[in-house]
Amino acid sequence: MNTNGNPKLKTTIAALAFGCALLLAGASAAGEFTISPTSMKVWAPAQTAELTVATGARSQAVGQVRVMRWTRSGGRDVLTTTRDVVASPPVLRMAPNRETTIRLVRTSKAPVRGKECYRILVDQLPQTGGKGAQVAFTIRHSVPLCFENRG
Repeated sequence: MNTNGNPKLKTTIAALAFGCALLLAGASAAGEFTISPTSMKVWAPAQTAELTVATGARSQAVGQVRVMRWTRSGGRDVLTTTRDVVASPPVLRMAPNRETTIRLVRTSKAPVRGKECYRILVDQLPQTGGKGAQVAFTIRHSVPLCFENRG
């Protein structure tokens, strides 16, 4: 692109490049947790699943894990608190560049009828105590887990 005759265009291009660099730098710092798999299906009579959380953080990463029942009503997702599936551990304190396994267990004694779906919410909590003015975000990963009966 020839910008020789237009100094405003040079300034605009430089500002856009700088803005893109800032966005990419923020994304790499914020995206410390990686989760796998990104969805899970468990066939009855099995009652367990595992989720792997890895961190590429340069410092300790902290998170929490919650399980919500996932249904649909009127074309919208509805998440409700449940004890039918539990996650262990529910709190993550991870050293830099480590991974941990979250075990998910269906504790309900009732047999699965058709399909039961849940959302595993893994929240990466912001670190406190940084220097200077900072904006901290909680990053939430929402992983679907469905228990299904083949019959």
